[in-house]
Parts: sequence; structure tokens; C-alpha cells
Amino acid sequence: MLIFCKSALANKTYRFAVNSPGAPPYLYIDPKSDTYVGLLNDVLQEASRMHGLSFEFLDSNRVRNETLLNTNKIDAFLLSKVWLKNPNQAIASIPLFSHRMFLYKMKPFEDSFTLSQLKDHKICTRDGYIYPSLTKMTENGFISRVDSSSKISVMNMLVAGRCDYAIMNEFNAAKVFDLLEFKNNTFYMSPRPSDKTHTEIILRPELTKLKTQLDQTIAAMQSDGSLSESLQFHVKMGSSPPN
Repeated sequence: MLIFCKSALANKTYRFAVNSPGAPPYLYIDPKSDTYVGLLNDVLQEASRMHGLSFEFLDSNRVRNETLLNTNKIDAFLLSKVWLKNPNQAIASIPLFSHRMFLYKMKPFEDSFTLSQLKDHKICTRDGYIYPSLTKMTENGFISRVDSSSKISVMNMLVAGRCDYAIMNEFNAAKVFDLLEFKNNTFYMSPRPSDKTHTEIILRPELTKLKTQLDQTIAAMQSDGSLSESLQFHVKMGSSPPN
């Protein structure tokens, strides 16, 4: 647990779950300070400055976060609301940025590639993750999911031929491909995203005041360009290995 953004004006410290050990550009460990840095930290720091808020990061994982939120053990986490199992049981901030998922394989894609070409193929996926573009195809047996516990194991399975495609967001994929163990492999990205969603701060439904404060913070950072600057900085500077 890492506590930050303490303010003498704050009456409550909000608990923010982190998909430990995090991943750039969203939130990741700075090896020099051993604290979390990233786009989300920059937003929460600005929210603390603007509204006198206080936050603490709690190490967790994506599979558990929604349950922790629904049982009031945390107050917020970063995700897209469309990926929630029970979206009606939470509220969300305005979007921070667009989140794009791509398909990857070991051979080049045709420029005309469409998702219909996935029929009867196996897709390497993260256990517990919801992929809107693949949901119905999985349910009706059009494709098969091969779940794994981490981004690295997803790509290891693709290399080993246990699946035909892997799906991952563009930031995480770039970090995985940069790892030494994959330096001798060539991966090809689909010509278009399989999913494009907005990443938001997911909150307990009663935290409407906090949502308003976060919305005001995000809007201000969008207006002055600091949100885009933060995103680009952490895309380049993030050095934490992917989980």
C-alpha cells in the first residue's frame, strides 16, 4: 500500500486499487522512488491540488477490483465501464483517453483483414478480461479463448503455437515486445483495432461528489494540454515490466 496526495484539507482518504505492479503509461513503479507514477497519478495529484483530496493506492488485480468496489473495500479503479461485469453498480468519470486493442499474430495480416476471419481460430486472452468484440463470437462458438494469467504468458503461448492470435492493448504490447525474451520474434499487428473504448475512473455509485471533482480535474487537464502531455511522457518513460 502506497499513500500519497495527503492534504490537510481532506476529510477522507479515497482508496484506489492498482493492478499491481501496474503498467505504463497508466500507473507503474518508479524504480528510483519505489512509488507509483504515471498518467493516473498525475491526474490524482492535480485533483488533490484543485479540490484538497487525498488518495491511497492499494495493490490489487483487475479480476478482484470490481468485487472490492461492490463490497466497499475500495473507492475507485481505472478501467473502461464497458468491461465491467455489472456496469449498473458503478459510476465513471469522463474519459481520460482512448484505449485501443489490437490482434497480433506471427504472420502478416492482410490489409483487408476483418474479425470474420477469426472463425474456428484460437485467441490468446487474459483470464477474467472482457473483450467486447470477441464476446459474442466466443459465446456462439465462432472462436475459442485460451486464457492466461499475464501479458507475457499470452505472448509466450502465441509464440508456442497454442493459439492463432493474441489480443492486447497497444501500450502493453509495445512493452512486451521490448522484453529480451521476445527480441528474436516478429509479431504483426492487425491493420485496425479490434476494440476502441474510453478508459475512465470507475467509482462506487454513491461517490457522485468525487466523480464531479475528478471530471472537473480531467476537463481542466484536457483543456490546457497537460493530460495529453502526461500520456505521451509516460508512454516514452515508463520502464516497469508488464505483468
